[in-house]
Amino acid sequence: MRYVFLIGLGSGLASALLCYSGARGSPVLSAVLFLLAPLPLLVAGLGWGWLSAAVAAAAGSLVMGIPSGSMRSAVTYLLALGLPVVLIAYLAYLSRPDPYDDNAREWYPVGRLMAAAAIYAGSLPVLVLPLIGGSYESMRQPLGQMLQRAEALGMKTFTEQQALAALPAAFSAYWLIIFTLNLYLAGRIVLASGRLGRDWPDIPAMAYPAGIPLLLVLAIAASYAPGTLGIAGTSFTGGLLLAYLLAGLTLMHFVARGRAPWALWLVYGALILFGPYAAIAITLGGLVDPIFKLKQRLGAQPPAK
Repeated sequence: MRYVFLIGLGSGLASALLCYSGARGSPVLSAVLFLLAPLPLLVAGLGWGWLSAAVAAAAGSLVMGIPSGSMRSAVTYLLALGLPVVLIAYLAYLSRPDPYDDNAREWYPVGRLMAAAAIYAGSLPVLVLPLIGGSYESMRQPLGQMLQRAEALGMKTFTEQQALAALPAAFSAYWLIIFTLNLYLAGRIVLASGRLGRDWPDIPAMAYPAGIPLLLVLAIAASYAPGTLGIAGTSFTGGLLLAYLLAGLTLMHFVARGRAPWALWLVYGALILFGPYAAIAITLGGLVDPIFKLKQRLGAQPPAK
């Protein structure tokens, strides 16, 4: 128990330090530091359990709030990093006896784990509303300045109103991709250290729960509503669409493994060269996979462990 507490305390301090350094560094360095801020928390949670993650979340929140005297900083850190890490660490170690093998256990499926992360991503832009005055209008000025800089560089941008309307979706999707990347890195680090207390999941074979497509439809419909309901709909739409982009990528990996691994270079090359058009096609693949059972029809068996 002492090590659980100490590991959590150290991880929370490391994560808070990354946030502080990111807020005061150069633009490139800040982006890297903010990108890695969830990693210490996730390593603690996956390596020493959800209790260690809870200690890390509390320590990080205190460090973010006390020196600056800002309760807003502490709450923002807790919502954006602390709570989701505790949730994911708890779910990752849920298990039940395997009905086909008395000596094995069934672990919480990776698809449900990612679905939980996507739902939290959709909730986050709504949860932070009280911290920004109840509306994203407070973001209009910095958003406008960012668009002006982009236009000065010759980049085609949205109007200020369009960008403001899409901000909750962008926030949700951005958070989910960063969290997913750090979750994978943390899992690999903990696995290499021998601290991972569960089987490594077959990520390309992951499948979302049956109700997620319905949630996406409801989110798209709600995005046309005014007020908080519209913000919630937009944010959930962004998070869930990003989740299905990831599902489409797992479909590509599932189909390619054991057959044509080189084809993955074409997939990621298309994402770089054709950007949103390739992303839309891959997202559609993730959406239709459960309907047409593409993984069962096209995929190879998982590699032997």
